[in-house]
Amino acid sequence: MSVPTLCRVGDRSSIEWTEATWNPTTGCDRISRGCDHCYALTLAKRLKAMGNAKYQTDGDPRTSGPGCGVAVHPDTLDLPLRWREPRIVFVNSMSDLFHARVPDEFILRVFAVMQATPRHTYQVLTKRSPRLRRLAPRLSWPKNVWMSVSVEDDDHVRRVVTEHDQLPPGCSQVVAYPCSWARGAAARAAGRLVRSTRSRRREGWPGARSVATR
Repeated sequence: MSVPTLCRVGDRSSIEWTEATWNPTTGCDRISRGCDHCYALTLAKRLKAMGNAKYQTDGDPRTSGPGCGVAVHPDTLDLPLRWREPRIVFVNSMSDLFHARVPDEFILRVFAVMQATPRHTYQVLTKRSPRLRRLAPRLSWPKNVWMSVSVEDDDHVRRVVTEHDQLPPGCSQVVAYPCSWARGAAARAAGRLVRSTRSRRREGWPGARSVATR
């Protein structure tokens, strides 16, 4: 995903597979090779230089960068409530909702907003499936939330399959979505996820290999 496609963040996004973006948190840290070419690092640095208030927190230079420190933005929580027409919404295009520095209670508030707006469909993507698994029993899982986990290689696929089996039945789906840098290996790994779980493809996620449903 190139940086120009993400320059419009908010309503009516130009990202090809969604319609709007909603960033109640911003900033992140690299945790795997799948983060090596993260667009958010480049874009956050640019937005910081432009004076954007949401990107004035710097991250650890070893894993993050200028403007990409994790920050929560409670003032943005009501944004989807103001959108009257149904939208497909990419949640946290500039962060990971399940980052360790995002408080549990804030994640609960984000999910409460998604539950309160069933007219929208929310796409939530994480690389931090262990925390997702730990928090899942405390979260509401409305049908309009598409919970997704990045798949990078065989090790990730084995972990995703194991953790998916531990999610509560209310967690409707987990998407196996290969990272662009490892399409070959990840595609083969995601294919094994399809065969090892009760899965179906979710339309609207280009490149997604499967959706393991519960």
